[in-house]
Amino acid sequence: MKKRLANQQSGFTLIELLVVIVILGVLSALAYPAYASMVRQARYAEVKQQMGAMAKDAQIYLVEKGTYPADTNPGRQPAGITNWPDNPPLNGVYDYDHWGVGGGKCYVQISFNGDNGQRDYPVHQVNTDPQTFQEFEDDLVLGVDLYDCTIAQGAIR
Repeated sequence: MKKRLANQQSGFTLIELLVVIVILGVLSALAYPAYASMVRQARYAEVKQQMGAMAKDAQIYLVEKGTYPADTNPGRQPAGITNWPDNPPLNGVYDYDHWGVGGGKCYVQISFNGDNGQRDYPVHQVNTDPQTFQEFEDDLVLGVDLYDCTIAQGAIR
């Protein structure tokens, strides 16, 4: 009898180990999307903070020079914007827009072209009210100002 007990081994069977691995896989599959979503939300919160700093720089430029900086191509730092990030989050691109929108009005906005790196919002129109954010697909737009201007290109205030 003692010999028989000594030969019995204790441990987990292969089936038990496979069940545990499957359960861990299912839990990981459920948790990862929530984690990825939280990381994305944190990155966009960082983008909003950076865009707010750039908008303040544009307003300081207006006070000092009497006009907003001229429109630039995506990824190009406009004159007077000192808080322009070198490496935007999510491999996106910042864009400073200053354009005429018709009716003697000019519009200034700062946008973030998200993951796809392309502009998903309309151009030469008011995309959001000043001091508010608007999402377009994976892009984010912050309105800076809408004002009366005499030249449709928005170069003069």
